[in-house]
Amino acid sequence: MKRTLVIGHKNPDSDSICSAKAFAALKNQLSGGESFLAARCGSLNKQTRYIFDRFGLSAPLFVKDVYPKVEGVMTEAVNSVLEDTPLIEVMGAAESLKVRSQPVVDTNRRLLGMITMMDLTHFFLEGTGPKRPTYRIRPHNLKRVIRGACLQEGKTEEREAVLMAGAMSKERFLERFAELDPENCLLAVGCREDIVNEAVKLQIPILILTGINPDKNPLAELLKDYKGWVFISEDDTADTLRRVALAVHAGAIMSPVPSLSPSDYVDEASIKITEGGHKTLPVLDDSGALVGIFSKSDLIKKEPQRLILMDHNELAQAVDGAEGAEIIEIVDHHRLGTIKTKNPVHFYAKPVGSTCTLVYQQYLINHVPLDPKTAVMLLCGVLTDTVILKSPTATDEDRQAIEALAKIAGEDWQRLGIDLFSATDSLKTRQPSEVLKTDFKCFAEYGAEVGIGQVEVVTLEDLAEVQGALKAELDRVRAEKNLTIAMLLVTDIIKETSILLTTEHPGFEKAVAYKRLSPGHFDLPNVLSRKKQLLPEVLRVFEELAG
Repeated sequence: MKRTLVIGHKNPDSDSICSAKAFAALKNQLSGGESFLAARCGSLNKQTRYIFDRFGLSAPLFVKDVYPKVEGVMTEAVNSVLEDTPLIEVMGAAESLKVRSQPVVDTNRRLLGMITMMDLTHFFLEGTGPKRPTYRIRPHNLKRVIRGACLQEGKTEEREAVLMAGAMSKERFLERFAELDPENCLLAVGCREDIVNEAVKLQIPILILTGINPDKNPLAELLKDYKGWVFISEDDTADTLRRVALAVHAGAIMSPVPSLSPSDYVDEASIKITEGGHKTLPVLDDSGALVGIFSKSDLIKKEPQRLILMDHNELAQAVDGAEGAEIIEIVDHHRLGTIKTKNPVHFYAKPVGSTCTLVYQQYLINHVPLDPKTAVMLLCGVLTDTVILKSPTATDEDRQAIEALAKIAGEDWQRLGIDLFSATDSLKTRQPSEVLKTDFKCFAEYGAEVGIGQVEVVTLEDLAEVQGALKAELDRVRAEKNLTIAMLLVTDIIKETSILLTTEHPGFEKAVAYKRLSPGHFDLPNVLSRKKQLLPEVLRVFEELAG
């Protein structure tokens, strides 16, 4: 099922958060099988947290960015093997499933290593050299590979064993055996009393009797004093030893490999898999458990994240990675920016005071009834963005939305509005960086990069005490973001007036129409809206400076 993120802008305000959550709920009700998830690309400010806590709402999912990640393309249905799995089963799975590598895990699915075709090739090639190969044998695994039965269990659990066939004269057998370590031998022999008798005397740790009917074992009497493992094989000696070699467990030949996390970026994973010479890499969760496999073929499955942008339409304000995402819809009440889309999109924009007003209208257009919790969430968004209808951006449509939503939610909207703005901290108790990042937007026009933040307060009395710290933070942000100028609009919603703080820019200070109180400090009576009142004047100044 495709999942589309419904997401507001960076440094989200209440309108951005509330509109995204309510619109995602609407889209899910109208969906024909698609999934829509409300998301945010920034922290909730104190006012928005107050809204969600007061009304028992869950916050949208935090999304750092929307660059393609491993979790979106990896193969989740992975055949893994336990460390104890014999190679005969590993190879059987590789053949039936047509896979070239298999993760080796413990019983909690924590990764131990990988078995690849190259590991299997090395294992078999070791037996072609001049040196006699040894095989790490766990006797209980022989029960899984030998076609026959285990007649007797010995004490040994695992050893590096040399495989030996009792297919020669007793004298030659003893000569050959003298060259080996008797503690690390596995003998496969047919119905040869002389060889079996010597094996019992020597107490070879593992004995396999081949081509013998377990119900009529003619060698049983010879084994009375034998302390090791005894197996009966229905196959001949050659085929039995072939299967014994395949009893070696997966952990004996697996290789260590680097791993990926589901949250790793696909581009970085691609580099890791290519530079390391791997064909596949395991994907592990935070506990180290296997959750998937990433291979080169997964790269062709890379699909861009689908987005619905709420309360913005410019890439500078969008979640990181939006430039590579598939934007399918935009709902906004701001000026049109420079965003480009790969495909046609649904675009619902009107000059109203709040995106939540537009979402409310979408519920009406689609004849979807609003529940009280969604209604109060939209109501809070409209109240905060229109400054309780005091902002010059507020329209009759916003008032109609507020009155209708308040009725559904059972709230006194005027009292609620005061509560919402009273929920914000005093400027004196907030860090300058937090004040600025709460609602900071960047605009690029006329060759200038302008950053404008806004903070709404119920009094400007605290401003003088923190003005120096706020201007220092503006300087830091301007340098960090390489801006032409950075500004902070401090708005008193009770007295309906604002103070503008800016970084140094002589041309701007000379051309702007506002009363200058001191360098980088302006008085803006009756200015409440960044979008409708401040931004047009700022853009006028930079157009004039550019001309």
